[in-house]
Amino acid sequence: MSNSTTFDDQGVASNNTGLSGTVGSRDQFNYGVNLSYQHQENETTAGANLTWNAPVATVNGSYSQSSTYRQAGASVSGGIVAWSGGVNLANRLSETFAVMNAPGIKDAYVNGQKYRTTNRNGVVIYDGMTPYRENHLMLDVSQSDSEAELRGNRKIAAPYRGAVVLVNFDTDQRKPWFIKALRADGQPLMFGYEVNDIHGHNIGVVGQGSQLFIRTNEVPPSVNVAIDKQQGLSCTITFGKEIDESRNYICQ
Repeated sequence: MSNSTTFDDQGVASNNTGLSGTVGSRDQFNYGVNLSYQHQENETTAGANLTWNAPVATVNGSYSQSSTYRQAGASVSGGIVAWSGGVNLANRLSETFAVMNAPGIKDAYVNGQKYRTTNRNGVVIYDGMTPYRENHLMLDVSQSDSEAELRGNRKIAAPYRGAVVLVNFDTDQRKPWFIKALRADGQPLMFGYEVNDIHGHNIGVVGQGSQLFIRTNEVPPSVNVAIDKQQGLSCTITFGKEIDESRNYICQ
């Protein structure tokens, strides 16, 4: 909130009071209200404005009124970007900007700007790039419910003026599974041990409470879990056509 008052020989010449802020679950709305008084004209003016930072456009609206006039305005701005991965809409464009691509990661926001999020394909246009300097780009997935895994959420780019920079983030789009399993003797599996497929490729790990976390494109016929690494001992969990995450499997 702000307030300013000016004085002349007769006392108060003018007064301006304003209030502005940001609201919304993703800080997507910016608002402002203003009330001003001019003593010489004996006129009071009230006004308000609202900006919506939508994912694909920026929408502005304003209204002001005094005893002698009324004024309203509205605008919509944004941009369209065509690149090798398709066509995307942006709520703002600048001379230098980045196309950030994190396949499979939806609703991740950029550099603390919660209203600027990746779309369902994992793409977002970021216009806050400074040319000829290192720009740190970070994706935050705390509000994303995507099953894909983001492998590293920070990138650095140093573009020249007028450049369109493609910034690719590595993701794992294999389906995640959480599997409860015990050894044949009823003992829990060793925390932190690797889980391998039938070809010996690592696809997951044993978590707390003897719960396996794996990622696969398809349901594997079985997985192997180490029991004693020093002796090279392991056990096998066999699945049917699907994985039942509510079931307790036996590794034998």
